[in-house]
Amino acid sequence: MRPLLLLATGLLALAPAPALAQSVGTTGPKATASVNVMKPLQLTALRNLQFGTVLLGTFTGTQNVIISPTGRTCGSGAGLTCSGVFTTAQFRLTGSNNQVALISSPTPTVTLTNGAGATLALTLSYPASVTIDNSGNPGRLFEVGGTLGLTSTMADGVYTGTIDIQVAYQ
Repeated sequence: MRPLLLLATGLLALAPAPALAQSVGTTGPKATASVNVMKPLQLTALRNLQFGTVLLGTFTGTQNVIISPTGRTCGSGAGLTCSGVFTTAQFRLTGSNNQVALISSPTPTVTLTNGAGATLALTLSYPASVTIDNSGNPGRLFEVGGTLGLTSTMADGVYTGTIDIQVAYQ
């Protein structure tokens, strides 16, 4: 019986002992989780950019016609006469209240063409950003104007092109 007791004691010595729980660190500040949920931006064109009618006279170089939220500038001297209805383009932007939206255009210079294929460059002007202060109707309104550089030898006709305005949250 003694050899059996020695064998049992030897086997117990070879068996792994249970590990005792030990602290591996100390408790300290906790991390937090957060998320900013926002409404998608929606952009609606409300009004087109209109320069009216421009009568070319005699002048040298280039004369600019500018449409801005404050009005129309028709050249810097004699040689151009502007008439008719002119307006900035107007857009409505909706999204999350009190958020800043950046305004851009992949084509800040738009090529306008007439029916005969003649071209005219339109350089757009718009705010760099707006703060959405009303997420519902009417949302945040902003205007897009532009500058046309005209020469006295330009072909006549109605020149048209597409304005591409894009918005993104800041």
